[in-house]
Amino acid sequence: MGIDWALNHGVRSMGRFPFAALRRRKPRLGPPCKIDHLQFPFRQWDGPIGIWAEHFGKGRGQVYSLDRSEPLRSCNEVEVAKILRQVRRHAFWVCSFDTSRMPTIWRSWVLSMNELPPWLARIDTSVRLRISSRKGGMPDVVAWNDGNPVRSALFVECKGANEGFKEAQEDWLYIALGNGLKEEQFDVSVRPF
Repeated sequence: MGIDWALNHGVRSMGRFPFAALRRRKPRLGPPCKIDHLQFPFRQWDGPIGIWAEHFGKGRGQVYSLDRSEPLRSCNEVEVAKILRQVRRHAFWVCSFDTSRMPTIWRSWVLSMNELPPWLARIDTSVRLRISSRKGGMPDVVAWNDGNPVRSALFVECKGANEGFKEAQEDWLYIALGNGLKEEQFDVSVRPF
């Protein structure tokens, strides 16, 4: 499906770029693949930033809701999940951090690693057998349909304008592609600020 899911939402395709970490401690597992990079028309949140517990570390990276629905104070991950729920039955920000500390306004859009559906947990477990990261690396947002979750799955990594990929993210993608997922199931959402 590639970026088709995003085209009707004011998304600008930035092109296909290598999904590669800038700094690595270990040698690459193989050549980085090229993944579609997208830019949604996010507008930076200019209201009160609040304390960490109100933004889960998103701070100045918070955005206004694209469709003006709740939550109005949002973030790249939540907005991508909202859009993906229009083309897939399920879509969540998959978070490897303690989601009990997630702001209440974002909780319905988030899954912790121990809440993964069985098909996704199996993929993640098989990937982790071959990479050094115990929990990081999976793309931020995952969407799927019930009938054939693996084949219908869409994975989106969310980044800020000047944010690079981490070694665990590059490795997770590389192994997942070797385990049967397709490049067109992965995209990157780049916030313009």
